[in-house]
Amino acid sequence: MPKKASHTDRRRIALAVLSADRLGRPRARLGNPNTGIPEVIVQPLYDIYFVAPGTAYPLLVLFSVPQNQTYNFGGVTAFSKGLGHTNLVQAAMLESSYTYVVRALSLYVQGQQGTAHPAVHREDLENLLGSYMTFQINRKSYFEGIGAWLPGGGGAFYAGFGTLTAPVSSATATNGWPESRNVYPLPGGQFINPQETFAFVINPTLNALSAGGTGAPTTLAAAGNPTGVPAAGIGAWIRLDGTLIRVAQ
Repeated sequence: MPKKASHTDRRRIALAVLSADRLGRPRARLGNPNTGIPEVIVQPLYDIYFVAPGTAYPLLVLFSVPQNQTYNFGGVTAFSKGLGHTNLVQAAMLESSYTYVVRALSLYVQGQQGTAHPAVHREDLENLLGSYMTFQINRKSYFEGIGAWLPGGGGAFYAGFGTLTAPVSSATATNGWPESRNVYPLPGGQFINPQETFAFVINPTLNALSAGGTGAPTTLAAAGNPTGVPAAGIGAWIRLDGTLIRVAQ
């Protein structure tokens, strides 16, 4: 019966076929190894919901349009999304090897970004906050309800009036006290693992309208609400607050 090769013999055979330039160098047993050291940072994930004045609120799946792609919804002039709009670089998914723990949700609302009068009108804010919203990971829902249950966690706050000349006036509306801890918590957190998809859906088409039908409300027209105070539509940011686990460079 032939003698079975020992572990030492097998190692000698392996060394015999190893080229000289590979001696003493570590070799991975698996392809495409990730040899980086993981780091954990506090970093929100965020995306936008913008609607122009005099436009029906659209049903929109947030986090599906990443940076450098075109936002062309809600009647706004089309633009390329940047860091002021979202920090996702691929649609509905984290970067390779990244993991995220969602610990809270928040919704910040103002008028359209960059307009001369970006204060949101109360009517537009309340129509948005009364709309159905849901947060999903791999199509499983971890929040369902209306936007009014998601406080802003920050933003503008205004109290009091100065001397005004009619018909000019100014006011600011917010959804909840603008304080960093005023968010909707997810106790224990929810993990978004590598290659898992996630989304935040805003669906105003489920609203019940005063005429007895159903459908999305419309933002106020740009002029005359009231006279001298233009409406600026909706500029909203959904924020997933939590911790990002990534590979340190």
